Amino acid sequence: MNTELKEINEIISICDAMIKQIRNDGILYSRNQEYEEYKERINSFLTSHKLMRNDYGPFAILRLLYFNNYSYTVNLSEAKAIRDTVIGLKHELFPDAFEKIFISHREKDRAQVDAFIELLYAIGIPRPTVGNDEKVIFCTSHPSTYIDNGVRNLDEIKKQFNSPDHTYFILWYTDSYFESQACLNEAGAIWVMNKKYQEILVPGFQSAKIGGLLDKQSVWFRANDKYRLNTFKQQIDTMFGIDPLTPNAWEEARDTFIAKIEELSIPTLG
Repeated sequence: MNTELKEINEIISICDAMIKQIRNDGILYSRNQEYEEYKERINSFLTSHKLMRNDYGPFAILRLLYFNNYSYTVNLSEAKAIRDTVIGLKHELFPDAFEKIFISHREKDRAQVDAFIELLYAIGIPRPTVGNDEKVIFCTSHPSTYIDNGVRNLDEIKKQFNSPDHTYFILWYTDSYFESQACLNEAGAIWVMNKKYQEILVPGFQSAKIGGLLDKQSVWFRANDKYRLNTFKQQIDTMFGIDPLTPNAWEEARDTFIAKIEELSIPTLG
């Protein structure tokens, strides 16, 4: 995945560790190992990106929250302000680099979405492994991406929407999608929170049903449109820093997907 996000994500993880310690222990001294590591890493990051400028807002905030007095204790609001500022830097500096994919769909359409996820894996989105079980794709129905046992769906969906990760949202449009209030709520949240998204229509679905659901930030396409799929694949390559498939490997995966989607959409087409 995108290596340019690795450094700033590690800094955000250190901020999370600082916040966790304050909540657990009630205190975080500025001589604390996590805080010292944070200072070292943020200095390196700001220097390498030439952001050590007094007229640059995020740097001014982080400078105010840079404590060298070892007797000083960092409070929870200060640690949160540091984290929020670092996340803001991430969104500002790397707006086109993505880490996660959220698929908004109806459970009834699981078979279609399963085929689409297999296409994403073929493109190069990594599958979860025993050594690295991080899920790049969030989808409530696919076995490799669904929510863990015992976790409430709504809580996890809210977490995905509020994550500091750069998430690309895909809306999988079928007739049943527009019959689900939960799906329409997700679409509304995507619009309200100004998320980057792509609308994909199954064969036979009438585009007029979309109406004014979302601003037309992106052009929708049909799941069996091979030319639009080619463009989509190139976008995913760029957004996720993927080494592209050879043309033959991609065309085989694409055509297999199209055949499957058309087969699964026969009732809709009828």
